[in-house]
Amino acid sequence: EGRALQKFLGTIRNVGLAVEPPKKSLWEAIFGEGSSFIDQMPSKVFEAFDKESYYKLTDLSKRADILNEATLSLTGITKSRAKIGNLIGAEAILYIGYQKPYTECGSENKIDAVAAGLKVAGFAASMATGKEVNTGNEPVSKPTGVRYMLIPLDATLIKVETGEVKKAVVSNPAKIFNSVGNLECPSVLDSFGQGLDEAAAYIKGRLSPIVKTEKIKVFVKDEDEEVKELLQEGYEEIVGETPSFKKAKEAWEKADKKAKGQSWGAKANLATYYFSTGDFEKSIKLYEEA
Repeated sequence: EGRALQKFLGTIRNVGLAVEPPKKSLWEAIFGEGSSFIDQMPSKVFEAFDKESYYKLTDLSKRADILNEATLSLTGITKSRAKIGNLIGAEAILYIGYQKPYTECGSENKIDAVAAGLKVAGFAASMATGKEVNTGNEPVSKPTGVRYMLIPLDATLIKVETGEVKKAVVSNPAKIFNSVGNLECPSVLDSFGQGLDEAAAYIKGRLSPIVKTEKIKVFVKDEDEEVKELLQEGYEEIVGETPSFKKAKEAWEKADKKAKGQSWGAKANLATYYFSTGDFEKSIKLYEEA
């Protein structure tokens, strides 16, 4: 599935995000009749998707100067994708609609970390001293109020150039627990944020690569002094006052050429450059060569 997504995306990083205006008849059943929170939902959805996103997102709802409401429907976006892409510099458009939401209350047993910690500490003390240590009769697991909330996001990712699409739908509810032992059901508004974050994370997991921060080493050593100097020159381009990965790439390409393709440091650095641009196929090839 990951390889198929990589092939579908290619080097796509700039994405326009369109969020369907929520149908009040659906969401009033969740938030209550006349709730002003329903009107805030599109901005909340954008925030959830923009958080730690692989894509550089543009909120299409903020471009009323060039896009009308009809254009922001799924049909309108599909038809006008090339125009929208040119206007905002996007390579794809992510459309977020909704299916029918629901919420209900229940209770489930939840571990009391404090009580569990006391039990473990008591067992450890008993083993160390050979004497039984009284940790009380507080139960480790307690019935706790929980709200099940389904934020049924229905996502369609459309490639601007070809019109190809990938879809993902959230169908499992989030579980929002009260504090351990509290049987009251968490409020709808308090639960919505967590439910939305989980729904957005599921969609992002299906329609974009997982974002993970890693330190990537830039190599500056080589047996050939001229190659070494070029590697160092590239490194200095990305750590200076005005960092330029493009100029660093040019220096590393010179190093690779000077070494006649035999500098693993130059290839690894170039692989890092292409990784940063989203050209993963070229990046993987260069890492393998290095």
